[in-house]
Amino acid sequence: MGSEFEPRIERAIEKIIAETGLPRGQVVLALEGLDEFRRRIPQDVLESSIRETEKDHQESIESTMLKARFGQAGSIAFTVQTVHHRHPTWLERFGDMTVKPATGIPFAVGVLFGVFYAFTTLAGVITDRFMLPVFEGPYDRIMRIFVERVFGSGFIHDMLLGGEGVGYLESLGLLTTGVFVPIGVVLPAVIIFYLLLTLLEDIGYLPRLAVLVDTIFHRLGLHGYSIIPVILALGCNVPGVLAARVLATRRQRFLLITLVGIAVPCMAQTAVVMSIIGPFGFGWVALIYGILLGLFVGIGSLLNRLLPGETPEIAVEIPPYRLPRLSNLAMKAVVRMRHFVADAIPWVFVGIALVNILYMVRFIRLASDLVAPFMERWLGLPEEAIYPLIIGFLRKDVATGILAPMLRNGTLDLYQAIIIVVMLIVYFPCAATFVVFLKEMGVRDTLKSVGVMMGVAVVTGGLLNGILSLVRA
Repeated sequence: MGSEFEPRIERAIEKIIAETGLPRGQVVLALEGLDEFRRRIPQDVLESSIRETEKDHQESIESTMLKARFGQAGSIAFTVQTVHHRHPTWLERFGDMTVKPATGIPFAVGVLFGVFYAFTTLAGVITDRFMLPVFEGPYDRIMRIFVERVFGSGFIHDMLLGGEGVGYLESLGLLTTGVFVPIGVVLPAVIIFYLLLTLLEDIGYLPRLAVLVDTIFHRLGLHGYSIIPVILALGCNVPGVLAARVLATRRQRFLLITLVGIAVPCMAQTAVVMSIIGPFGFGWVALIYGILLGLFVGIGSLLNRLLPGETPEIAVEIPPYRLPRLSNLAMKAVVRMRHFVADAIPWVFVGIALVNILYMVRFIRLASDLVAPFMERWLGLPEEAIYPLIIGFLRKDVATGILAPMLRNGTLDLYQAIIIVVMLIVYFPCAATFVVFLKEMGVRDTLKSVGVMMGVAVVTGGLLNGILSLVRA
């Protein structure tokens, strides 16, 4: 049987065996750097045995042994493997194309635009053609008969049904707006979004998107895999914040969670944008999302410079493209929608109840009087704008029912509505997301994050007011 290693290493091994009486396997492991066995060899014996080998190779014995091991592995692999020539499949060529910037970036823009267009279009069809007829038809008749019989009139009656002579979107009743907004308006969009997200995940596109945006995210102190929590947050900020656990450091988690709170609108916030600004044209909607993208990049770059620390690298596994299974799509989408059902609907009821209570005790009137000068001078907003901003802390989508009639009766114009909608997205997460902030970051980092959000909201609102004032003029 021939030598396992080159002659110089074999001579060193034989010398150590002769001096110590250790088995060959233990000596080899000692030379490879395993401390447990190296301690069994006297230092003078070890040094004299490996001196010739280290001098000839100009490197440590550990490195030489490691290279020898790789050489042995390569020799074994060459002996047993059979290499066949084949051309890459069209899926493999397509996979390479989607991670190269020249072709991958236009493809990514097309995919994201297609997802946005699909979920807004399909969700609108579901709401207008199916949900609205059900809510304003059989549901409305049954619900009103019940409420009228049990609560003929008074505060409870008004809280359940909301204002008279207005639609379900703006009546602000628990059984009207409170049920219709989360189930009739937001839930269809959530369903469509999570089906599309799960489709992109199952076919293997999301890891490629992570590789594609890695350079951009590194400038924000993050890595490309952060795109996954961001996309999840577009459905609901709660799972997006929870998904930030995949990040390696506390600094990265703070950066991403803060940026999610500032510039990543969830489905409820998207519903506000589409319901309030959408009727004025896609260009205004694009403006709002352009502002949010600018804030995401700008605030992320600023925080990355201000916060000490480095961005560690992580390996992103890129699976091959594959056809998804419909059963998996449905199951994953249902699991993800549980966050919305569990977190959103209860807070919608709390928010609407609070609006009615605050209105009854005149708290909102007092708050309006206090902040009216600031809102008018810096933000260019009427004092009535305090209503959606206060209630937006609990649920952003409830603000839709307040803003819609303000637009119709002329209390707000388009430019003021844009300012309010942007501030609703930027200034504070909803109550459910705020609770998750506390859970994931602790009180200290949550207060820092909220401070950043409030500051960004005030500055952005004032700048928008100045710019839109010039456009209005």
